[in-house]
Amino acid sequence: MQQLFPGCTFVEIPQTTIKYPENGSMVFSMLRQTPSILKSIRRENYILSKIIDEHNITHVISDNRFGLYSGYAKTAFITHQIKISGGKNFKFLEPLIHRVNKKYIEKFDELWIPDSASPNNLSGKLSVTSGLKIKSHHVGVLSRFKNNSNKSTSKTFDVIALLSGPEPQRTILENKIINHFSNSTLKWLVIQGLPENNMHEKENIISSIDDTKLREVLHPDTLLICRPGYSTIMDVVTMGHNKILFIPTPGQTEQEYLAEYLFRMYGIRYINQHDEIPLDIEKGKLPVVEQNDHLKKVIKDFVTTK
Repeated sequence: MQQLFPGCTFVEIPQTTIKYPENGSMVFSMLRQTPSILKSIRRENYILSKIIDEHNITHVISDNRFGLYSGYAKTAFITHQIKISGGKNFKFLEPLIHRVNKKYIEKFDELWIPDSASPNNLSGKLSVTSGLKIKSHHVGVLSRFKNNSNKSTSKTFDVIALLSGPEPQRTILENKIINHFSNSTLKWLVIQGLPENNMHEKENIISSIDDTKLREVLHPDTLLICRPGYSTIMDVVTMGHNKILFIPTPGQTEQEYLAEYLFRMYGIRYINQHDEIPLDIEKGKLPVVEQNDHLKKVIKDFVTTK
């Protein structure tokens, strides 16, 4: 963001520190961390009040940060998760989780959902807005890529693994993929999703990749292995890439739900992290995304009113 907007003022608000388990349930881990998470929300709300006063802020757009609401500025909250999935083992907790989530979302003036309206949406039941008492907008699929632009015309790799997410699960998946393809005759590439100062010198492993280069190497017939994180899903849909194998982060109920939902709706394959990696992956049929100016209109309406 600082590279894209060098003329803007940047103020850092400490992020909420979440500890992710190597084994076990993410839901249970999050429940144990709830007191510290609520403390972080109160802290960032306090910091925001000082920023509003110091910089004369009139409008705040929060990218899924629950503490950035205020009675002294108009605020919007961006999320696709209104109804959080508890997973198979904690489904009975979903009504409670939803009430808490709804309570914090309703502290804002508006809700912006980065998705299309159902039934042909990407987030399924997660973005259902029934019962919310604030104004909500579906602002469409958001991605740094353009629709079907710069598609690769020559196939450089048979398989590309695009890694992301918290440790230690990111490294566990990386090792699994490298071990699986090291003895393969396939041409493969692992993009670690790490800062560039952790750059590997190996031919098949790079720490990161820019948007232009990714489009150059991602041929329509290349198998893309990745987490079903929502930002990644929006990117692959925007790029129009359909040959995908999703591997959800173990215990992350959102990713597990999205992987199952996208398989059921659009035929995109997924496996659990401990499963064998299949190579007979057929292309799915993700919806075609039409990029429009709806988000710009929502932002314009938002900032021109108090």
